[in-house]
Amino acid sequence: MRTRIISGAVLTLILVGAIAGGRITMFILALGITCGGMYELYKTTGMHKSPLAVTGYVLAAVYYAMLWFDKLGYMQYYCVASGLMVMFMYVVSFNHAKAENAAFALLGIYYVAIPLSFLYRVRIIEDYGIYFFILLFVCSWIADTFAYFTGVNIGKHKFLPHLSPKKSIEGAIGGVLGATIIGLIYGIVLGNCIHIKAALPFAIISFCGAILSIFGDLAASAIKRNFGIKDYSNLIPGHGGILDRFDSMIFVGPVVYAGAMILMPLL
Repeated sequence: MRTRIISGAVLTLILVGAIAGGRITMFILALGITCGGMYELYKTTGMHKSPLAVTGYVLAAVYYAMLWFDKLGYMQYYCVASGLMVMFMYVVSFNHAKAENAAFALLGIYYVAIPLSFLYRVRIIEDYGIYFFILLFVCSWIADTFAYFTGVNIGKHKFLPHLSPKKSIEGAIGGVLGATIIGLIYGIVLGNCIHIKAALPFAIISFCGAILSIFGDLAASAIKRNFGIKDYSNLIPGHGGILDRFDSMIFVGPVVYAGAMILMPLL
């Protein structure tokens, strides 16, 4: 427990530093988390050093370059090109690769790289980015905390026990309600401080994000169960790997960003 607390505090300090640092530091952090997450995902299949994995890393770097230089208008071409490049590399390395390796190469891009880039995209939302960024943690880590304590105290009905035996329906509800209440309170306090109407938008985003965070956690658990591993790595002592710690963020990031784009006119 002591190790978990210490590593969690260090991780929090890194995140706070990146958030406070602005665009460049947040971009570097998101890119770093993405690279680590892709490596962990590819390592589950043993393909982390293969040509297909290298192709995935390169394509992720190309996507981040497009993001940095504001060229996401070319995403439709990127999506087609990434699929073609992965299949090309699959054919070239056929003697040493399987079809599932090609699928996982693409999964690294579309399940890890692009969703985790929303950590950066949320942070750089004009005027209100830093405030929406905090909602990422309300929807994921705070929701998870509420879910844990609710489940421990009153959880009786299992929620998808074949994927996560410790999760309960009561815990899931407690996590969603807890995140929604915290989001509402946060919106009220922020609204009083900077004179915006954030309570309702933040509560809605927190509610939706907390629901998706549950499935982000379960999706990562499903992959681990398929490959018979407990954690993706031991990079973060007491927590596991990057995908163990940021699994819910993969689902939450896009939700918070979409919610911000839709509801920002209400602020």
